[in-house]
Amino acid sequence: MKGHWRAGCAGCLILILLCSLALGDCTLRFFQSMQREPELPIQQLLHRELEAFPSGWTLGKSDIITDTDFTWAHWAVFVNFNYKNGLRIAEGLKFAGEEIHVFNNSFAARLISYPSPSSLSAGKGYIPKGWTYRPPHAERFEFGCSGGDGLTQPEGCSFILRYAEYIIVFSTPIADYMTLDDLQRVLEVIDQEMTRHLKNSTLRPGPRPVPTALDN
Repeated sequence: MKGHWRAGCAGCLILILLCSLALGDCTLRFFQSMQREPELPIQQLLHRELEAFPSGWTLGKSDIITDTDFTWAHWAVFVNFNYKNGLRIAEGLKFAGEEIHVFNNSFAARLISYPSPSSLSAGKGYIPKGWTYRPPHAERFEFGCSGGDGLTQPEGCSFILRYAEYIIVFSTPIADYMTLDDLQRVLEVIDQEMTRHLKNSTLRPGPRPVPTALDN
């Protein structure tokens, strides 16, 4: 009986040790800083997206965020796309919002489901009738819409994308000035640009600088 008890304790100790090692490895991987060269040209990406928007849209101010109240990532960019200066009329405020979160590494990005408080509802809702598109190169894609009855045009849609250590969150109203076809074109551009960037950049261990300003 005593031998069984000792064997059981030894097994528990081994299990605890293995769990501790695994937890330590996960913690190390989560915080390991990986440097990508060159870094994602965010301003270029945003302008490419804007080219896919219908006429009447403009690119608003881009803010670099490092405050952990706003992002779980190493740093992020928050930006608005405005329709006709974002004027508020009867059907609401006309702007689309985008967040680009840059994590230390892809492991950390994969563990974080929602990188900011404002992204908690992103990708939620229903898939509108006729929507079949999925970005072919995204490692994560969640898409959802709200408003309407699921058969007619929704009032707004949002999505979350992940490419390696980058998570992109996007939300937009849906109306005659931004249709589902327009939104698919924006998604196609993001997928193309992110795929091109990852293919033409290298990743190595090292401190990841936080930009003080975005590229032109």
